[in-house]
Amino acid sequence: MPKAGFDIKNSTYFIEDGSYLRVKDISLSYNIKADILKKWGINRLQPYFTASNLLTWTGYSGMDPEVNEFGNEGAIQGIDWGTYPHSKSFVFGLNVEF
Repeated sequence: MPKAGFDIKNSTYFIEDGSYLRVKDISLSYNIKADILKKWGINRLQPYFTASNLLTWTGYSGMDPEVNEFGNEGAIQGIDWGTYPHSKSFVFGLNVEF
């Protein structure tokens, strides 16, 4: 543990493994082409689902292993400034072709 004062020496005390595996984006869709749809004037019906930042596996103790850079690009790369993790988003939709 570093001591207080001006005699601070480099230490590996605060270094930890930041490796992770993240499911960034998933998209699922299905094309429905049925005869009953043609009776209603619909050629194709396509429901879809998209999810972003769904899962992250890591042993990192911080909020997000994908730490940010503060200031200039690459100037202080690899320091965790305690930013919030990536938000999850879910989108459901329906494409209709007439």
